[in-house]
Amino acid sequence: MQSRTQRGIIPSHVPLLVLDLGPDIVIGVGGGIHAHPQGPRAGAMAFRQAIEATMKGIPLEEAAKEHKELDVALKTWKTSRVI
Repeated sequence: MQSRTQRGIIPSHVPLLVLDLGPDIVIGVGGGIHAHPQGPRAGAMAFRQAIEATMKGIPLEEAAKEHKELDVALKTWKTSRVI
C-alpha cells in the first residue's frame, strides 16, 4: 500500500517524507509546483531534483548548488523547512 501526502508540500519536505513514509509514496505537490517563483516548470524540476537528491542520500543544500530551480525553492520557502 502506498502512502500519500498533500497540502503545503514543498521541496524541502521531501527528505522527511521519505524518511517517515519510505520511498514508495505519492506526493501531492500542486501548490508547491505552481507557486515556484520561476513558474510551474521550474517548480516541477525543483521537486524532481529534491527527490533524486534524497534517493541518492545527498543533502538538499548540496544538490541546490548544482540545480538553480531547487536553490530558488529552498530560498523561497526557507521558513518552512522541516529538515
